[in-house]
Amino acid sequence: MASVPSSDQRIAKLGPRLKRQLGRLYGDEGLDRLWARVADILRARAGERPAALVALDEARLADPDWFVAPDMVGYSTYVDRFAGTLAGLTGRVDHLESLGVRYLHLLALLKARQGDSDGGFAVADYLAVEPRLGTMADVERLAERLRAGRISLCVDLALNHTADDHAWAVAARAGDPHYRAFYHVLGEAEAQASEADLAQVFPTTAPGNFTHMPAMGGWVWTTFYPFQWDLNWANPEVMLAMIDTMLRLANHGFEAFRLDSTAFLWKMPGTNCRNLPQAHFIVRALRAALDIAAPATLLKAEAIVPTALVPPYFGADDGDGFEAECHLVYNNSLMVAGWVGLAEQSAALPDAILRASGGLPRGANWLSYARCHDDIGWGNVLADLAGIDADPVGRLTAAARFIDGQDGSWARGEPFQSDGSALHGTNGTMASLAGLESAHDDAARDMAFRRIALLNALTIASGGLATTYMGDEIGMLNDHGYLADPERWHEGRWLHRGRMDWDRLDDAAATRITRDLARLRSARVASGGVGAPAAFATGAPEVLGIACGTDRVFLNFSGKPVAVDATEGWRDRLADALIMRDAPVEPWSILWAGPVA
Repeated sequence: MASVPSSDQRIAKLGPRLKRQLGRLYGDEGLDRLWARVADILRARAGERPAALVALDEARLADPDWFVAPDMVGYSTYVDRFAGTLAGLTGRVDHLESLGVRYLHLLALLKARQGDSDGGFAVADYLAVEPRLGTMADVERLAERLRAGRISLCVDLALNHTADDHAWAVAARAGDPHYRAFYHVLGEAEAQASEADLAQVFPTTAPGNFTHMPAMGGWVWTTFYPFQWDLNWANPEVMLAMIDTMLRLANHGFEAFRLDSTAFLWKMPGTNCRNLPQAHFIVRALRAALDIAAPATLLKAEAIVPTALVPPYFGADDGDGFEAECHLVYNNSLMVAGWVGLAEQSAALPDAILRASGGLPRGANWLSYARCHDDIGWGNVLADLAGIDADPVGRLTAAARFIDGQDGSWARGEPFQSDGSALHGTNGTMASLAGLESAHDDAARDMAFRRIALLNALTIASGGLATTYMGDEIGMLNDHGYLADPERWHEGRWLHRGRMDWDRLDDAAATRITRDLARLRSARVASGGVGAPAAFATGAPEVLGIACGTDRVFLNFSGKPVAVDATEGWRDRLADALIMRDAPVEPWSILWAGPVA
């Protein structure tokens, strides 16, 4: 086997790529001094890397596509909602192994601000765990247990902002000019002028993008909540601090970082401050730093933006050859399209999103999912729907109303940041949105289970790292208990952040859903399908066709049986039966056609 390059050799090879991003962001003046400081951080953190992680680096450098594999499926959860503490979660790894999980994303793990913390995403200390969950020593023990089960551990890295009680923010408020420059502080007139160009993330609970802070002498940029202060990435000291932070975390055993709110990183007057080129240069710099000092580690972009703006988060060629950015990117548009498909009983939008999701670079993959800790944000598929319908807003509003439980729907979602009259988002668990909560007889429950399997099939057959959100594998329903919590009642997303109900592992819903998930995973492994998805025409507007490896997968988004030409004589991998001519795809069901050996 070829020798694996040392960190110094990787600096020599990959350093120019990192230095190029620094030059793009901060200019050539003083670049050599800045680079020398970056290189010192890379060497120091590489030198501290534990032997087990160095061995992992070597293995993954020899197999750079290790995470683009048919059996690569994931799971995301909050530690406290899942198992109480990190130690408790370590004792539940067997559950993850039973689901075939290879990737575990722990949400909001790092130490958050006191009080309201945007569900843990207002980070007060990047290098400490939320105390009630455990310690970094517990993280290291969990990571070791997970590696033994071939499961990679992912943590959130909030790049856009810190909490207002982070040490940097505390120092800034106390008058330290070094740390004051870590944040954006504007005069009132400048803040008002910028506000006119900016959309609002939380128009109901946190309107506006700036918060007056007398101790800071102006208006602090706060894109999300007033207690989340946006970092000033135009200051190279922020880049140095975040590279160092990221590599220290990687050395604790984290094998992936979910980069939170990547689209918002760079601020430029006169723009909407989303998806600017400099945001990509920042992420490419972080990727190069990881490739040098911790190459076993993945970057995952949370870029919840219109479909056409997503591919650049994998990387791009800006004239100096292809520059890699993130290994994984959420396919948020496909998630939204699945729910639109159910609401409309049409495969039109899922087909359009699949066709827009191809052409991935090597060493990259989508992270696909049906539900997560966030709401379903409808607006990001408006441009895609405009290619199908002259009134995309009206059509999407109708779909949202349906999933919100209106118009005689079986769904039980609730509007988010809206009273339902405006298009924004929808909250709810997968099972409640799919009709299990409203089902009052066996026939209705069966239809709900079919819809759950249908959306799981969409995430799995489309080739991405298909990730299950906590509790969806057992059919957990909406949890309204948050309304009695004074720190959570105003945040509707807690509707689908209930505690894992371990007593339900063996009930009928859990048995049915986990069985269906297992069959879908096995079918994908047998097909060899992974990576960029490919759609094919089925001849039926209700039925989506996905080419998955050797197989052809038919997803019926309607409540009626639909006949399709499904390759007579092939075998349905889910039913383990030969396929007949004009085989019907049953209501809300999947026909997974694989060639007979």
